[in-house]
This record gives sequence, structure tokens and C-alpha cells, in this order.
Amino acid sequence: MLELRHTPALNHFKDLIGQTNHYLITILIGLEGVRSGIVTKGESFNVTWQPKSIEDSAKRSRRFARNSALSWAVDSLDAYIGFLGKKPFCISDSTFLKEIEARSVYKKFNAAIKSLNFQTDFPISLIHLGIQWRNNLVHFHAENELDHEYATFLRNTEKKDIQERFRGLDSNLMLDNFKNNYSPTLKEVAAIIQSIHFVVVEMDKELVKSYSATDYCERIIKENKQELATMMKVNSDLQERKLIRFFLSKGFSTIENGQPNQKNIITIEEIKKTYTQSSRLPRQPWLTGRASHTTVRTVHVYSGSLRNGAIF
Repeated sequence: MLELRHTPALNHFKDLIGQTNHYLITILIGLEGVRSGIVTKGESFNVTWQPKSIEDSAKRSRRFARNSALSWAVDSLDAYIGFLGKKPFCISDSTFLKEIEARSVYKKFNAAIKSLNFQTDFPISLIHLGIQWRNNLVHFHAENELDHEYATFLRNTEKKDIQERFRGLDSNLMLDNFKNNYSPTLKEVAAIIQSIHFVVVEMDKELVKSYSATDYCERIIKENKQELATMMKVNSDLQERKLIRFFLSKGFSTIENGQPNQKNIITIEEIKKTYTQSSRLPRQPWLTGRASHTTVRTVHVYSGSLRNGAIF
């Protein structure tokens, strides 16, 4: 039995953002080794590297690494929202779908939280700060400001409410660093990454609640007929294992107990039945490659098959 627990977009998102904090910390540890002289360029590393000041070079490189990590995290959020409009999982809110076609991640994120009726809180405010901070760092002439609503929320949040969750983060100091066009500290970047991850997971949970596992299964089958046809040719035991593995990659999880008629649960037998029904549908002549009666008479016009054309 399979349960739809998350969207495929979440898989893509986790692939992108999964170990960003770890990578950033690893880079900063290495740069501290460079600054202190413990780490030097090895002979096998065939590049030119002759900084006038190793300490200054390490300092600027730390800043670059933090800026890059922030940019990567915001782009991961952008990618997640964009994937929500891709088949086979495609949300039904047409207004939301149209809004996420915008290039602005600010507009996409606003559309998402509005569609899901998410109220302004500390993580959402941090994400908005991260979006504007990233834009100012990446785009040379950008002078983006944080919306008053989110700036006020960050200013007025009690320190005791965020100290433990965000490891001593000072949101007022963070806002000052943003306004002064400073690079974010490691602690600030980590807080934004953590907030993006948390909010995306919560968004995904809400999206799945309103989605039918059966409808989603039908879409998956339509989009992957050739691959599934190959799976259906093997023996029953292997077929089931292949189907489970395939649907796990689409956001489903295996469960031991559950009601088969629940909206987000589907059985392997139901998947097979849906596939069989889909395979029995009449195929259009232009999809089968067979010429229709009209096509034969106009052979001089048509010949062949049509194609879709830490603060460090």
C-alpha cells in the first residue's frame, strides 16, 4: 500500500538544498586553515595562487562563500515553487499557476503562502529578508528593501522566542546588517536556510492534503506509459517491486496499515487496474503512426509521422 506524502517538487528541493549548511561550514573551516597557514596549496593543484595577503584573501573568500550559500538557498526555493507547476504533479489552482510563471521569486513565494493561507511568522519573515538580501548581493544596482510587515515582525519578536531555535540569532542586528549592505554572517545564512527548509516542507504537506492519490496516479501513468509498459511485462513479484520503487520516486511512501479508500492512499492493485484501463483507451491515428482514410487521400501533403515539433 502506498501513501502520497509529498510532491516530487520536494525531492528536487531537497536535492538542491539538502547539505548547503554542511558545505558552507566545510568551506569556512578550510578557509580558516588557509588564513592560519595550516592549509597551503599542494603541488598537485596546478593553479596560480599568489595572494598579496593570505589573511585578506581568506576573509573575502569567506564573505563570498556566505553570499553564495544564501543565493543558492533562495534559488532552491524558487526551483521548488516552479516545480509545482510541472507534470505529473500539477496543482489545480489556476491563479497560483499563473502567478508562479513570474520570474520574481518574491512574487512566487507570496503567491504560494497566499494560496495556502499561511500567516506571517518569523520563518516567513526571515525568508523574505533572505530574498531581498540575495537580490541586493547578486544584482549590482539593486537596492531592494524589506516589506514593512516583515521588518516589523522581525524587530518585534522576542529574543527568547528565537534564541534557542536559531542558535542565538539577533534579528535586529540582522536587519541592520541588511540595511548597511553587509554580507550575512554564518549564523544569519543558516537561519534563512533553516527557515526556507521548514516552510517548504510545511507548504508541501498542505498541498498533498488536497490532492487525490488516484488522480495523481493517472497522471503519472499518462506521462510514463513507455516505462511502465516495460515494468508490466515482467513476472508478478518483480513487477510489484519495480512499481513500488517507481512510485516512491514520485512522492509516495509505503505503509503497512491504512484504509484503501482514503484520498491519499492507493494500492498496487489499484495502480495496475488504472494502468490497464489507460492502456485500453482508443489511440488516435496520429499517435499510433497509422494513416487514417483522410491521410491516405492527401498523401502528397502528409508523408511520415508527426512529431511534437558562525560569524567568520
